[in-house]
Amino acid sequence: MRGDGDAARAGRSVTAGDHRLEYEKRVNRVVDHVDEHLAEELSLPALARIAAFSPFHFHRVFKATTGETLFGFIQRLRLERAASALWLHRDQSVLAVALDHGFSSAATFARAFRAHFEMSATEWRAEGARRWSAGRAPERKHGQQVSKSGKARRARGSDTARRRREEDHMSVRVTEFPPRHVAYMRYVGPYGAAGIPALWTRLLRWMAAHDLTLEETTRLGIGHDNPTITAPERCRYDACVVVPRDFTADRWVNLMDVPGGKCAVAEFVGGPDEITGAWDRVFDSWLPGSGWEPDDRPCFEVYRGNPSVAGRTSAFRCNLCLPVRPL
Repeated sequence: MRGDGDAARAGRSVTAGDHRLEYEKRVNRVVDHVDEHLAEELSLPALARIAAFSPFHFHRVFKATTGETLFGFIQRLRLERAASALWLHRDQSVLAVALDHGFSSAATFARAFRAHFEMSATEWRAEGARRWSAGRAPERKHGQQVSKSGKARRARGSDTARRRREEDHMSVRVTEFPPRHVAYMRYVGPYGAAGIPALWTRLLRWMAAHDLTLEETTRLGIGHDNPTITAPERCRYDACVVVPRDFTADRWVNLMDVPGGKCAVAEFVGGPDEITGAWDRVFDSWLPGSGWEPDDRPCFEVYRGNPSVAGRTSAFRCNLCLPVRPL
């Protein structure tokens, strides 16, 4: 593996952890490719080539690394993205949504959709999506209820009036976001305070070792999955730093392009246990009356300079960016 040479140049022996990082890095290249080509044919030999593994063994490598079979992952991602499209883009027919997400026919899509969500696509569009999201709520809260300090969050009932004032005065602007080339590390698990702060700590440590300072870089936090649809343990989040096109990755990071386009941008200041609520306010308070709708790019956060907030432990500032298109 290429990583063996990296370890040798660093003057140390190759460990099992080094090999695992190399496996994760290669598998994440495949995950990124699937994300970007859901509507296309995704064959085992082609995906194995992207990962630089033997096609004969790649399905086992993928499952050992991710906990899902390769085609189980592709099918789940296609269904979850299609479910989001059905709910958000009601002008599209069920057949159009099915074809846009890699299904060959309405019948094939209907069978797969019912097997996964236990309802038809029509039922999902009616009220099924709300029921599914409500069923996911306890799982999301379980992943978010412990703060970085390990203490349970306080009850929010007394904050209702304050939150309503925040929603009424939410400042959101729509702007053009340029495409970016980034180095990233990935976390898979519930969104919130459970694992994402630790991921950022790892990336910042890596940045310091490569002379990438907070003051001179732009960082992105990308949530690839909709936590109201995807099971918490399958949600993917990338901590990214923008790098030049000719930047060479090492074993600790992967590289990818983040597409540009229109984004609704809201400023956030708070702790890791508050950011999910801020995202909810963008969707629930601002979006319905905005004249915009989400497009198919994932939501992300933008961090510039030092994000720390003076006098507030664990608090940070960033921009919440929701990719949008005209309604």
